[in-house]
Amino acid sequence: MRILILDDHDAIQLFLKEKIKEIVPNATIILCSSVEYAAKVISGFPRIDFAICDIEIKSGANLTIPELCFNKDISYMIYSSHVNRVLINELKELKVNCYISKTSSIDFLKKGLETLFTKQNYYCPLVYSTMNSKDGLKETEKLFLSKGQKSVLKIMSQGYNREEVAKKLKLKKCTINNHIARARIMNDCENFEELMRRYKFWDTDS
Repeated sequence: MRILILDDHDAIQLFLKEKIKEIVPNATIILCSSVEYAAKVISGFPRIDFAICDIEIKSGANLTIPELCFNKDISYMIYSSHVNRVLINELKELKVNCYISKTSSIDFLKKGLETLFTKQNYYCPLVYSTMNSKDGLKETEKLFLSKGQKSVLKIMSQGYNREEVAKKLKLKKCTINNHIARARIMNDCENFEELMRRYKFWDTDS
């Protein structure tokens, strides 16, 4: 059995490896710290049987590996701190087998792994309650951005202010302001902070 683990924290990788070995002692485990390397492993040979991945790699929520697993019919589990209805719905479309919050107890992680290896479905209680919640909290939905808007927000996410962004992109400050204002209107963001929060959450370069 070949199992891929994608997480950019070494401690989480080793923790997951230890828990997997308790269930499947003879498993071959491939540790990946980047989406690019994980994608290469999944697309290569020999075939991966299962994948366990975080979706917050470096800058935001990245669905590249779930999409690859879906396309290649590989059973997979999400093990992530990110849990909201938008994300759950995206992953349900991609036939996620198991979805475990990193804030859940080890017992729920173990149940998720055992369920994954039988190719069944399991969501931890936090994911399940979020999925069925009737509250009115605004979700962290994906942004629809033009190329110019993406360029502005990418630089601003690195800590630069509007004047500095204008200099870097060789644009007028009013053009930067217009890009931000249009991005907010197009995406129904109440303020700039919400726009940046949603930008940083999702992997906007994909």
